[in-house]
Amino acid sequence: MHDLKRKLLVILILLCIHPIHAYESSVVNDIEASQIKEIQENKSKLLAALLDAFPEANDAKISESIIQGLYTVSIGSQIFYMSQNGQFILQGDIYNVETGANLTEQDRISARKDFLSQLDEKEMVIFAPDDFKHTVTVFTDVDCGYCRKFHSEIDEVMEQGIRVRYLFFPRTGPGQESWEKAEKVWCSQDRKMAITRAKQGKSLRAKICSKTPVQKHYSVGQMFMVQGTPTMVSDKGKIIVGYLPAGVLRDRLESDL
Repeated sequence: MHDLKRKLLVILILLCIHPIHAYESSVVNDIEASQIKEIQENKSKLLAALLDAFPEANDAKISESIIQGLYTVSIGSQIFYMSQNGQFILQGDIYNVETGANLTEQDRISARKDFLSQLDEKEMVIFAPDDFKHTVTVFTDVDCGYCRKFHSEIDEVMEQGIRVRYLFFPRTGPGQESWEKAEKVWCSQDRKMAITRAKQGKSLRAKICSKTPVQKHYSVGQMFMVQGTPTMVSDKGKIIVGYLPAGVLRDRLESDL
């Protein structure tokens, strides 16, 4: 986690001097010619460093916040704030005193929805009924007890009109047994059957293949600050941590959480 925070700090420093996707024109106009030249000279190097630290960070954005002189930096679902002069970085939530609304969480919700919509469903293991009202994207570990409990009720979940998109998040990290199992699931001819067998504690015959999305999914989970599994993201962009029975999950999805 300390390494993750260090990488984020490096990225934010880079963002302060490199306009990725969304620098407002008013900010660009304030940059002196020498700074513009410096940005142009360092563009390739900075972008390479950013993408090396976070492969999914190509969608990083900088936009004006509701507070004058403060800018919002979003990387995945993580929100930070940066001073207009680029000298200060702030981490924390902004609340509207009159309404009590958490404005930062609103930005996170929007960022989650946008980010997840860009992920390729061909790189997921999906369980879907013929007709569904809701979709949950679930960070899962095949060795997690509550992940196994949730999956044992997957038919009941689908009966509630819920589509489940699985992303792999082996909690013990790369090179461990759970990671290898996740890769074997992906390399299986029938991935839905394989993930079911794995979550039943059964062995998988598949050999690990050359290309799997496990590392990518794990990186997305880190960007979403996943601390445990299962962690679900609703189609509204809201986080649901832990196991819920099918009926309770449906009610949560149909409410405002």
